[in-house]
Amino acid sequence: MSYLTHLKRSQIASDTRWIVKLDKTNGKVREVKQIFDPADYRKFKNPRTLYNKEQLIKILEDDKKK
Repeated sequence: MSYLTHLKRSQIASDTRWIVKLDKTNGKVREVKQIFDPADYRKFKNPRTLYNKEQLIKILEDDKKK
């Protein structure tokens, strides 16, 4: 089962957030990390953009088309 399929099927809390790392050479998704405490993560010096479940699914579907 792919991570995209897992996201679509599973019940995930609405406050769960993820960050996405992209490959610099081709712009494809290289890594996805779940952030367990978004409020604490936002306090970091250079936090990445946080995505919710729907946004992450859209990013992964677009990446799959590339």
